[in-house]
Amino acid sequence: TMPPEQASAYQAELESVQKGQTKMVQALQRFKRISLAPRNYSGWMADPVGFIASSGRLTEFFRVLDEIKQRDEKVLVFVESLELQPVLAQVLKERYGLRRLPLTINGSVSGLSRQKSVNEFQSEEAGFNVILISPKAGGVGLTLTAANNVVHLERWWNPAVEDQCNDRAYRIGQKKNVNVYTP
Repeated sequence: TMPPEQASAYQAELESVQKGQTKMVQALQRFKRISLAPRNYSGWMADPVGFIASSGRLTEFFRVLDEIKQRDEKVLVFVESLELQPVLAQVLKERYGLRRLPLTINGSVSGLSRQKSVNEFQSEEAGFNVILISPKAGGVGLTLTAANNVVHLERWWNPAVEDQCNDRAYRIGQKKNVNVYTP
């Protein structure tokens, strides 16, 4: 269920399309963005509780992460938005008391840095940890079996890409059941 603020933003965008003020292609991107969060990402740190509460998806995302933290497991979070990744990393660090910002893998991370990040994540001791991954940059060729939880925070247009993302944790060497969440 969408909270009132999110539903209002969605309705306003719908009305803009119906009045011909916004082209459908633009609206699809805006609907996708609103379905994640109706507010601008830059305001998240000023009001983290309100920001999360304004989004049904973020509320569910953090409920899932809280459960994973209680189980002391690792999680791969697939998030497309390069604008969101650094903000989300900071929020995760603060909310879960992580020693450092979660590792992030996206198209701007070189192959050598990417592999270093993967090795670091794989070799860390047991316990809760998060790695943020762009679906296209980290959806293939990585083995991340230290994590047995996968969250698709932002959905990809092509389900085959999401399947590839799931396979980062569900590979030879995985010793636990893999949980996949799509809030």
